[in-house]
Amino acid sequence: MIFKDRFEAGKLLAKRLKKLKDEGKIINPVVVALPRGGVPVGFEIAKELNAPLDILFVKKIPSPLNEETAIGSVSEAGQLFINKDALEKLGAMGIEVDDEYIRNKAIEKIQDMARKRDIYKAEPIPLEDKDVILVDDGVATGASMYLAAQSVVREHPRSIIIAVPVAPLDESVLNMLRSVSHHLEILQTPPLFMSVGQWYEDFHQLSDKEVKALLQEAKKFTS
Repeated sequence: MIFKDRFEAGKLLAKRLKKLKDEGKIINPVVVALPRGGVPVGFEIAKELNAPLDILFVKKIPSPLNEETAIGSVSEAGQLFINKDALEKLGAMGIEVDDEYIRNKAIEKIQDMARKRDIYKAEPIPLEDKDVILVDDGVATGASMYLAAQSVVREHPRSIIIAVPVAPLDESVLNMLRSVSHHLEILQTPPLFMSVGQWYEDFHQLSDKEVKALLQEAKKFTS
Protein backbone atom coordinates (compact mmCIF):
# COMPACT_ATOMS: atom_id res chain seq x y z
CA MET A 1 0.00 0.00 0.00
CA ILE A 2 1.25 3.45 -0.94
CA PHE A 3 0.01 6.25 1.33
CA LYS A 4 -1.23 9.44 -0.29
CA ASP A 5 0.60 11.50 2.33
CA ARG A 6 1.50 11.54 6.01
CA PHE A 7 -1.98 12.72 7.01
CA GLU A 8 -3.61 9.69 5.39
CA ALA A 9 -1.10 7.39 7.11
CA GLY A 10 -1.85 9.12 10.41
CA LYS A 11 -5.60 8.65 10.03
CA LEU A 12 -5.15 4.92 9.37
CA LEU A 13 -2.87 4.54 12.38
CA ALA A 14 -5.28 6.57 14.49
CA LYS A 15 -8.07 4.04 13.86
CA ARG A 16 -5.85 1.22 15.17
CA LEU A 17 -4.92 3.23 18.26
CA LYS A 18 -8.52 4.29 18.92
CA LYS A 19 -9.36 0.58 19.11
CA LEU A 20 -6.65 0.11 21.76
CA LYS A 21 -8.07 3.07 23.68
CA ASP A 22 -11.60 1.64 23.47
CA GLU A 23 -10.24 -1.66 24.82
CA GLY A 24 -8.75 0.16 27.82
CA LYS A 25 -5.14 -0.44 26.78
CA ILE A 26 -4.56 3.29 26.33
CA ILE A 27 -5.96 5.40 29.19
CA ASN A 28 -4.14 8.72 29.37
CA PRO A 29 -2.46 9.27 25.99
CA VAL A 30 0.15 11.81 24.95
CA VAL A 31 1.26 11.68 21.32
CA VAL A 32 4.97 12.40 20.90
CA ALA A 33 6.07 12.88 17.29
CA LEU A 34 9.58 12.90 15.87
CA PRO A 35 9.95 16.08 13.76
CA ARG A 36 9.54 16.83 11.12
CA GLY A 37 7.93 13.96 9.24
CA GLY A 38 6.27 12.44 12.29
CA VAL A 39 4.30 15.58 13.10
CA PRO A 40 1.49 15.25 10.48
CA VAL A 41 1.13 11.56 11.41
CA GLY A 42 1.00 12.42 15.11
CA PHE A 43 -1.42 15.29 14.44
CA GLU A 44 -4.06 12.89 13.10
CA ILE A 45 -3.57 10.46 16.00
CA ALA A 46 -3.82 13.25 18.59
CA LYS A 47 -6.99 14.49 16.86
CA GLU A 48 -8.64 11.04 16.94
CA LEU A 49 -7.71 10.38 20.57
CA ASN A 50 -8.32 13.95 21.84
CA ALA A 51 -4.77 13.81 23.14
CA PRO A 52 -2.03 16.42 23.48
CA LEU A 53 0.66 16.47 20.79
CA ASP A 54 4.31 16.93 21.75
CA ILE A 55 7.57 16.54 19.86
CA LEU A 56 10.84 14.83 20.68
CA PHE A 57 13.98 15.60 18.73
CA VAL A 58 16.42 12.91 17.74
CA LYS A 59 19.16 13.64 15.22
CA LYS A 60 21.48 11.26 13.45
CA ILE A 61 25.23 11.32 13.94
CA PRO A 62 26.47 11.40 10.34
CA SER A 63 29.17 9.22 8.88
CA PRO A 64 32.44 11.02 8.02
CA LEU A 65 31.96 9.59 4.52
CA ASN A 66 28.42 10.75 3.90
CA GLU A 67 26.27 13.27 5.81
CA GLU A 68 23.14 11.32 4.86
CA THR A 69 24.35 8.03 6.36
CA ALA A 70 23.95 7.61 10.12
CA ILE A 71 26.47 5.94 12.40
CA GLY A 72 24.24 6.65 15.39
CA SER A 73 21.87 9.20 16.85
CA VAL A 74 21.55 11.68 19.71
CA SER A 75 18.48 12.92 21.60
CA GLU A 76 17.90 16.51 22.67
CA ALA A 77 18.57 15.36 26.26
CA GLY A 78 22.04 14.22 25.17
CA GLN A 79 21.52 10.45 25.05
CA LEU A 80 23.66 8.69 22.45
CA PHE A 81 23.08 5.59 20.38
CA ILE A 82 26.05 4.39 18.34
CA ASN A 83 25.67 1.75 15.64
CA LYS A 84 28.63 -0.57 16.20
CA ASP A 85 28.04 -2.35 12.89
CA ALA A 86 28.35 0.95 11.03
CA LEU A 87 31.61 1.75 12.83
CA GLU A 88 32.98 -1.71 12.03
CA LYS A 89 32.17 -1.27 8.34
CA LEU A 90 33.98 2.06 8.29
CA GLY A 91 36.90 0.47 10.15
CA ALA A 92 37.12 -2.25 7.50
CA MET A 93 37.52 0.56 4.95
CA GLY A 94 40.37 2.04 6.99
CA ILE A 95 38.26 4.88 8.45
CA GLU A 96 38.41 5.16 12.23
CA VAL A 97 35.75 7.23 13.96
CA ASP A 98 37.08 8.51 17.29
CA ASP A 99 35.22 9.71 20.38
CA GLU A 100 36.07 13.36 19.65
CA TYR A 101 34.30 13.20 16.26
CA ILE A 102 31.19 11.69 17.86
CA ARG A 103 31.24 14.17 20.76
CA ASN A 104 31.61 17.21 18.46
CA LYS A 105 28.83 16.02 16.13
CA ALA A 106 26.56 15.29 19.12
CA ILE A 107 27.06 18.79 20.56
CA GLU A 108 26.38 20.33 17.14
CA LYS A 109 23.12 18.33 16.81
CA ILE A 110 21.97 19.11 20.39
CA GLN A 111 22.43 22.83 19.76
CA ASP A 112 20.47 22.53 16.50
CA MET A 113 17.62 20.71 18.28
CA ALA A 114 17.46 23.41 20.97
CA ARG A 115 17.10 26.07 18.23
CA LYS A 116 14.32 24.08 16.57
CA ARG A 117 12.34 23.67 19.80
CA ASP A 118 12.59 27.42 20.31
CA ILE A 119 11.36 28.07 16.75
CA TYR A 120 8.36 25.77 17.24
CA LYS A 121 7.54 27.33 20.65
CA ALA A 122 6.99 23.79 21.94
CA GLU A 123 7.04 23.40 25.71
CA PRO A 124 7.65 19.74 26.67
CA ILE A 125 4.60 17.96 28.13
CA PRO A 126 5.15 15.97 31.37
CA LEU A 127 5.00 12.26 30.53
CA GLU A 128 4.92 10.65 33.97
CA ASP A 129 2.09 8.06 34.24
CA LYS A 130 1.01 8.81 30.65
CA ASP A 131 0.51 6.36 27.80
CA VAL A 132 3.12 7.77 25.43
CA ILE A 133 2.50 7.12 21.74
CA LEU A 134 5.80 7.63 19.90
CA VAL A 135 5.18 8.45 16.25
CA ASP A 136 7.19 8.91 13.06
CA ASP A 137 6.34 8.69 9.35
CA GLY A 138 8.26 5.41 9.17
CA VAL A 139 11.21 3.44 10.45
CA ALA A 140 14.29 2.43 8.44
CA THR A 141 17.09 1.33 10.80
CA GLY A 142 15.06 1.98 13.96
CA ALA A 143 17.93 3.87 15.62
CA SER A 144 16.08 7.18 16.06
CA MET A 145 12.91 5.57 17.41
CA TYR A 146 14.93 3.33 19.74
CA LEU A 147 16.72 6.33 21.21
CA ALA A 148 13.44 8.29 21.46
CA ALA A 149 11.90 5.46 23.50
CA GLN A 150 14.97 5.30 25.75
CA SER A 151 14.65 9.04 26.31
CA VAL A 152 10.93 8.80 27.17
CA VAL A 153 11.33 5.91 29.61
CA ARG A 154 13.37 8.17 31.91
CA GLU A 155 10.20 10.18 32.53
CA HIS A 156 8.36 7.17 34.00
CA PRO A 157 5.42 6.88 31.61
CA ARG A 158 2.63 4.36 32.25
CA SER A 159 3.39 2.76 28.87
CA ILE A 160 5.21 3.37 25.60
CA ILE A 161 3.52 2.58 22.29
CA ILE A 162 5.55 2.92 19.10
CA ALA A 163 3.29 3.69 16.13
CA VAL A 164 4.53 4.06 12.55
CA PRO A 165 2.91 3.57 9.15
CA VAL A 166 5.74 1.52 7.66
CA ALA A 167 8.87 -0.37 8.70
CA PRO A 168 11.04 -3.04 7.06
CA LEU A 169 10.30 -6.71 7.54
CA ASP A 170 13.51 -7.08 9.53
CA GLU A 171 13.30 -8.97 12.82
CA SER A 172 16.43 -7.30 14.20
CA VAL A 173 14.84 -3.86 13.72
CA LEU A 174 11.41 -4.95 14.99
CA ASN A 175 12.86 -6.74 18.02
CA MET A 176 14.94 -3.68 18.87
CA LEU A 177 11.75 -1.57 18.93
CA ARG A 178 9.84 -4.22 20.90
CA SER A 179 12.60 -4.15 23.52
CA VAL A 180 11.83 -0.50 24.37
CA SER A 181 8.03 -0.47 24.05
CA HIS A 182 4.94 -2.10 25.51
CA HIS A 183 3.20 -2.23 22.14
CA LEU A 184 4.32 -1.89 18.53
CA GLU A 185 1.73 -0.69 15.99
CA ILE A 186 2.88 -0.79 12.35
CA LEU A 187 0.49 -0.64 9.40
CA GLN A 188 2.76 -2.49 7.01
CA THR A 189 6.15 -4.22 6.99
CA PRO A 190 7.08 -4.77 3.33
CA PRO A 191 9.88 -7.29 2.64
CA LEU A 192 11.33 -5.14 -0.16
CA PHE A 193 12.17 -1.97 1.73
CA MET A 194 14.53 0.66 0.34
CA SER A 195 13.40 3.81 2.13
CA VAL A 196 10.44 5.26 4.02
CA GLY A 197 9.74 7.75 1.22
CA GLN A 198 8.98 5.07 -1.36
CA TRP A 199 5.73 4.28 0.49
CA TYR A 200 4.31 7.79 0.08
CA GLU A 201 3.02 9.64 -2.97
CA ASP A 202 3.74 12.95 -1.22
CA PHE A 203 6.86 12.80 0.94
CA HIS A 204 7.96 16.42 0.80
CA GLN A 205 10.28 17.85 3.41
CA LEU A 206 8.06 19.75 5.84
CA SER A 207 8.99 23.35 6.53
CA ASP A 208 9.35 24.73 10.05
CA LYS A 209 6.28 26.86 9.30
CA GLU A 210 4.17 23.75 8.55
CA VAL A 211 5.34 22.00 11.72
CA LYS A 212 4.70 25.04 13.89
CA ALA A 213 1.18 25.47 12.42
CA LEU A 214 0.29 21.82 13.12
CA LEU A 215 1.55 22.04 16.71
CA GLN A 216 -0.52 25.19 17.27
CA GLU A 217 -3.63 23.64 15.69
CA ALA A 218 -3.24 20.50 17.83
CA LYS A 219 -3.63 22.54 21.02
CA LYS A 220 -7.34 22.78 20.22
CA PHE A 221 -7.77 19.00 20.67
CA THR A 222 -7.41 19.26 24.45
CA SER A 223 -8.61 22.82 25.07
